[in-house]
Amino acid sequence: MGRKMTVRLLPLFGFLFLTAYLRSASADVVYTDYIRLVNSYLENVYSLSPYLHGDILTRIPVNYLERIVNVRFFHYSTMFDMMLGAFFLSLNAYLLGRYCERKQLPVSVSALLILLVFSLNKWEMLTNGSGWVHFAAFALFFCHYLSLDAVLKKNGDRKAARRLLWLPSLTILFFAGPYCAIYALTAVLAELVIVLRFRRDFRQSALRGIAVLLPFGLYFISRSLSVEERHGATSESIFAVVRSRPLLLPRFFVRSFASTVIGQESAGSLPDFVFTLLGLTVLALYALAFWRAAKLIEKERSIFPLCLIGSGFLNHMMVTASRWIFLRENYGMSSRYALQYQVGMLGILLILFLSARESGQKSAKRLAYAALLLFCLGNTLTTAHEIHMAPYRKENFVAMREVARNYAGESDETLVKTLSYHDAARIRKALRLLESKQLNVFYEKKE
Repeated sequence: MGRKMTVRLLPLFGFLFLTAYLRSASADVVYTDYIRLVNSYLENVYSLSPYLHGDILTRIPVNYLERIVNVRFFHYSTMFDMMLGAFFLSLNAYLLGRYCERKQLPVSVSALLILLVFSLNKWEMLTNGSGWVHFAAFALFFCHYLSLDAVLKKNGDRKAARRLLWLPSLTILFFAGPYCAIYALTAVLAELVIVLRFRRDFRQSALRGIAVLLPFGLYFISRSLSVEERHGATSESIFAVVRSRPLLLPRFFVRSFASTVIGQESAGSLPDFVFTLLGLTVLALYALAFWRAAKLIEKERSIFPLCLIGSGFLNHMMVTASRWIFLRENYGMSSRYALQYQVGMLGILLILFLSARESGQKSAKRLAYAALLLFCLGNTLTTAHEIHMAPYRKENFVAMREVARNYAGESDETLVKTLSYHDAARIRKALRLLESKQLNVFYEKKE
């Protein structure tokens, strides 16, 4: 299969694979964060009033239209949301593949990079359909970084330059939600690199930087007006935690990198020091990739891989800075963060292979393939474990459906435990609303 066919077909096969996985590992039922979403938005799905608050941008406005479509045509199906997530993850894979095609990377390398995108280390986000918009946001991030590459062409790309003036507003104000902070920082740092290393017009980069910072400023203001629920978080200050558990933060940070190799659940009974060693190995690959990128970006006239590793590394930092409050050293290895970390892994591999081709050194080529082998083996084990777990996850979803349908006769303790939401009263309120509107688990097809 040629390079072009690989890029076109593998994302499609990946989407079909995700579709099969979701069908085998989940069912159509509201649980966890969906309880909050039902109570907030489904009383009247067409009403804008739930959005018209100072924290509107934290509510991710594109969800307004998506929920209308879901309720109107799919009776508020969580499976519909999951399929959207699978589609946009496939779009990420396609954009990555197009870059590999343009850089004429070996077909085998391009194929493995695309397949890594479909690792089931993201099972938690895939099976919780409310996260579909985050997959869409990362596709838009990729569009931005690839547009920067187009601007760096010798004659520049005027369409790409114009796109970079409106794309950040679309991305930040409608799709990105909490992920926009790392996106905005990465985009601005990329403009600095363009000015300092490529000697491009400062005014154009400044204009593009402003196009990012203005919508991000609006999001930051909106965020400051929101109230975030953090059930299970400590009330201690970071200084008190550091004094009592000085190794918590460094272990949290280092082990989060291990999750790009192997998922915590699929690692089984591996001792914690293995996660630490894997995390240190990935950190070393980050350092090597940053060092080689400094020489590579000018020769390749490409900033895309640097944006990926910068974004990935910053996401590790952000997760550590915001999630240490749960006081668990392995919390940063959670599947819910795999999408954020994945971009760094892809950036590392792109830089290692591009720099190996540039240098022509056999040692550089061996290292690139060794890194690819490490990530592929770990993610294959993770994916195999999740395929094995699929029927058990399906059983859990089926049990949730039964409890949700019979919520009136269930105890508060059962509702909280089964539907993974901390407030039984809110669970009952959400399910009563769905029942009154014949949505989700209460929808029955008419003969």
